[in-house]
Formats: sequence, structure tokens, C-alpha cells
Amino acid sequence: MRVVDAAIVRPKLLSRMIRHYTLMDDLDCSILWHLCENGRASTTEVAKELGVAPSTVHNRINRLKEAGVIERFTVILDPATVGQTVTAYIGINIESERRIAIIDRLQKIEDVCEIYELLEPYDLFIKVRTHDISSLKERVLHTINDLDGVLDSSTILTTKRHKEVSSTVKGKVRDQHDNKF
Repeated sequence: MRVVDAAIVRPKLLSRMIRHYTLMDDLDCSILWHLCENGRASTTEVAKELGVAPSTVHNRINRLKEAGVIERFTVILDPATVGQTVTAYIGINIESERRIAIIDRLQKIEDVCEIYELLEPYDLFIKVRTHDISSLKERVLHTINDLDGVLDSSTILTTKRHKEVSSTVKGKVRDQHDNKF
């Protein structure tokens, strides 16, 4: 057993999935897990948890950024504390030949947080955060429905956020005391 294995995160499924698409090992997956849990963790802190040198963690993070695995480091805000009290998801059906123009326009709407292309039941699905219902209607819904090529839209208003993460990295840190994953 390598020294790093004793403290490494073992997201087995994640490791298999990521390795299928990129050249990553367990240490890379462990570093990602730690960063997703605490994006402010220093390379020294992560290195200590994993039993490797800080320079190793630093180099691995740089390689993951260059490879596009890490897109950016970010912060998750409590939307209500910054005046964004309304979160909505909007399904949009569009004329396929207008797809790029519509996506380009959606990207320019300040309140649109995320844009996805779907197979069913909509062509596009967006996440919106805004100040209030009036703002949602005026700044987002009217803009969307006025776009050339939008056939229809359907809005889902949320009432309470229970969980939000900025990543899909899953796994558990090895508990060295009872040797569980």
C-alpha cells in the first residue's frame, strides 16, 4: 500500500468515471473532493490530509485546471442575503434553427444563472435568480417570450432551497479510526 492510500479519498465510482474520460488517479480525485468540500483550503491543508507534499497538490491542481477539469473556483451565496429572493426554473421550447441566437441572448440576461440543452420535455432549461416576481416577469419572462424563435415557456417557482452544491464530485474521506470509506 502506498503511503498516500491511507489518507486518500476513495470516491470509487467517481474515480472510474473520471479516469474513463481523463488521465486521473486516486490522488487527483481526492484533491478534487477536498476542494469541493472547502474551496478555500490551502494546498498545505489538503496535502497534510492526503499525506503528500504541498508542491504535489499545487502541481496537480494546476494540471487539473489546464486540463479543464477545474473550470473555476467559486463561492455559493445565500441568495436571500444578496436580494435574490426568487429562484425559478424555466423550460423553453424553441425553433431549432434559432437555438444559438436564443442561447446567446439568454446568456446576456443578468438574472439567468444556468442554461442547459435538454432532450425532453423542453429544448432549453434555465435557472434564474431575481429580486421578486415583478422582476422575474419584466426582466426575464417577457424577454424570453419576446425572443424570435421561442415557441413557449413554462416556469417553476421554488419555495425553499434545501441543498445546493457547485460540483458533482462525490465520495467519502476514509475514516482512519474504523477503516471505513
